[in-house]
Amino acid sequence: MTHEVAEQPGREPVPPYARLEVIGGTTIIGIAALVWFGAINLAVGTLPNFGPGALPRVLAILLALAGAGVFIQGLVRREAAFERFEFALRPTLVIMLAVVLFGLFIRGGDFGLLSTPQLGLCVVGPLTVFIAGCAAPQVNLKELLVLAFGLTALMLVVFPDLLRLGIPPFPAILQNAIPPALGRETALRIAYAGYGAIALVLYLVFVRPDRRAA
Repeated sequence: MTHEVAEQPGREPVPPYARLEVIGGTTIIGIAALVWFGAINLAVGTLPNFGPGALPRVLAILLALAGAGVFIQGLVRREAAFERFEFALRPTLVIMLAVVLFGLFIRGGDFGLLSTPQLGLCVVGPLTVFIAGCAAPQVNLKELLVLAFGLTALMLVVFPDLLRLGIPPFPAILQNAIPPALGRETALRIAYAGYGAIALVLYLVFVRPDRRAA
């Protein structure tokens, strides 16, 4: 998807349904609704003892408020500042590919004629972020690698560890090989600490010098 700024004199006005802010705000609100309903069967808990459903609901509310703000901004901004939403095939297909790969390999399973292994968040996370990042018009591979490992580390902290959601963090073959003495939780924390360290090293070695040179 791409957009263009409607600020040239005499240009055709951008209708509300085609404004980037309106569509973006609606999308954010839709994501908030999915997060809310995805956690609807999780216990909220009490104020001193939050359950696994508390944080997703708070996140959904914050997303909905942010989406509503963007949506309203798209309605009230001056006409010259509106940006028109335009459909672009290539980035849309790249994003769809990333989503499909995530769905097929995060848990694995039998999908009709196709059978896929469980690769877990440790493998699927960086791949999904990297592929989705390639949808941008200008791709900086060094920064994209940092983002892939950094976001995966954050996802490993939030979803399997803090929220205790049933998202498998490891490939099935590795998950079954974790020694009982080490334990799954310790292995998970080693994994996200390692991914965070990789992201930091990549940033210091590749990204930071480039930014200083610029």
